[in-house]
Amino acid sequence: MDFKRKACLPVLFACLLASAPPAGGQTGGGFMDVDDVKPGMRGYGLSVFQDARIDTFDVEVLGVIKNTFYTNHDIIMVGVSGPYVDEAGVIAGMSGSPVYIDGKLVGALAYRFGAFPMKPIGGVTPISHMLAIRDVVDTESGPDRNAPGGTFDGMGDTRGGNWPNDAFFAPGFPEQDEDRSATGFSTRGETPAGPSSLRPIAVPMVFSGFHPMTVNLFENELRRRGLVPVSGGGSVAGAGASGGASGTVSDGDTEPAQAGAVSGGARSALEPGSAVSAQLIRGDFNLSGTGTVTWRDEDAILAFGHPFLWEGAVNIPMNRAEIITVIPDQTGSTKVSSVEDEVGSVLWDHTNGIYGQLGNTARMIPVEVTYGDNAGPDRNYQFDVMMANGWTPMLVNVAVTNTIVANGRTAGERTISLGGRIVLRGHPDIVIDDQFSGRASLPALARDVRGVLNLLLDNRFVTPMLESVKIDIRSSNDRRTAVIEDVWFGSETLKPGDALEVRVSLRPYRGDRVVERIDVAIPKNISSGPVQVLVGSSQAVTRHDLNTVPQRYRPTDGPRLIELLNNRRTGNRVYLKMFQAGAGGIVKGREMPGLPPSVLAVMDSERTKGSFIPIREKVVAEETIRTDYVVAGQNWSRLTVKR
Repeated sequence: MDFKRKACLPVLFACLLASAPPAGGQTGGGFMDVDDVKPGMRGYGLSVFQDARIDTFDVEVLGVIKNTFYTNHDIIMVGVSGPYVDEAGVIAGMSGSPVYIDGKLVGALAYRFGAFPMKPIGGVTPISHMLAIRDVVDTESGPDRNAPGGTFDGMGDTRGGNWPNDAFFAPGFPEQDEDRSATGFSTRGETPAGPSSLRPIAVPMVFSGFHPMTVNLFENELRRRGLVPVSGGGSVAGAGASGGASGTVSDGDTEPAQAGAVSGGARSALEPGSAVSAQLIRGDFNLSGTGTVTWRDEDAILAFGHPFLWEGAVNIPMNRAEIITVIPDQTGSTKVSSVEDEVGSVLWDHTNGIYGQLGNTARMIPVEVTYGDNAGPDRNYQFDVMMANGWTPMLVNVAVTNTIVANGRTAGERTISLGGRIVLRGHPDIVIDDQFSGRASLPALARDVRGVLNLLLDNRFVTPMLESVKIDIRSSNDRRTAVIEDVWFGSETLKPGDALEVRVSLRPYRGDRVVERIDVAIPKNISSGPVQVLVGSSQAVTRHDLNTVPQRYRPTDGPRLIELLNNRRTGNRVYLKMFQAGAGGIVKGREMPGLPPSVLAVMDSERTKGSFIPIREKVVAEETIRTDYVVAGQNWSRLTVKR
């Protein structure tokens, strides 16, 4: 749509700029208190609608809604008009546009009214509410700037200290949180509407380097969070020597090797009304949210006028942005932007806006994804993602999903092998090694990647510092699944210290039978009598554990958490476990089977109530064999031990 300008606009714009706020963030008249704002007052706002040029729009005060959302929180209702908004309404990306009356800064345009308003009506967050964010930054204790922030949609450990998702250790198990989709978002709820359908102005999320199908997979949940996915341009500058995330992160206060290079000249470019972006992914893939600067005081920036990610303390690159165009839409017009050079970092995501510092360098997590198939040479993608408990897993998930979608398809018969490594500061690496096959291989893989990162970041023991993430994906167009058909044992009578030969018959999908061999060492201290043997897939063996001794998957400290993640069962292996009856217990996450009655009586006393968990079976032997298939099925057998 062609937006026609009035003939006098250039003259009017020049006059308005004469009284517009300088880089200091306010006019000589300072600020106007919300109590001094009256219906009928007229003023103007500043925002970018094309390129980096700051234009004006007119506002008229309709009234003030008191105690909106919470006590002592007010919203100023305004009618909005002007060359762009007359045709497009209140536009996504206008969040934070400063509004002035009588030369004084009133606040930031941050809300819109109604789903299909007949005329543009917006809500202004008073500047006093936004200035209070500085006090929060100075006084409220938050996570270390290099540490993950809060959680996304309550993914914390809220089950009284229990392991947040025991079933994660069995690939393919239904999630305990059934409201969470395979892509990693929760489908519960959405950004609530206030009085008269008052909602935050949507933030355009600019996807660059992403396939449209990837954006479509995540679009609904993004929109529920007040974020509008749009295609746009993204700068890869400063994201590593090759445009991605190569290099390692250094310790302490040393600047990360792959952190974005802050442009000194650009530090003076941001001013009230300028377009600004917060970048969640940068490099070969780019994802950023665009809004408007409300206020600036030297190197301090306030923008948006409403929450962005609902994260509190954050550390996200802050970039200049240019607006390519405005797309008018009756359901919600949107600015399409391109992300320019990095100028600082966003440090706080508050109910009343975001706070950033020019010149700061955000620390992000370098991620490398390699994709290989039979179609040609391997493809390598390098990028950085922001650090936040609830968002980092989703962002990595989006990038991994995009890698597969852009190089193939979203569904159909295929097999995907997944490898990789998560490097942690001060802890052993997390090794990723699994295989997925069938029509649902993509969502299964996405659930696996997200699950590992969720459990690692959102644990109650240690603050994990992710140095880097490396993921290797190998895809083929055949289905490689197999079912356990039968199990043979070299002998039904076992002797302590002997070796037992076990042969497992697998029936591949539309293929001939395959026999795998497992040699099991029988412990010398095994008790005489019956022994139960379970040979099965990861799902089958984990299901048994969850039904009998679920505490096996509930870590009590950081090292145990890392151990569980590194030893979790995967779909491409056959597992064998031998059980015997025997009283024992779990103490501080460690299993102690076959305890003598005297020891058991002391351990299971009132003094140790809660720290000792009794168990009634002991594992006497475990073996695993890796296969070329994603395995399903199980076989129970009964053998006898004779001394």
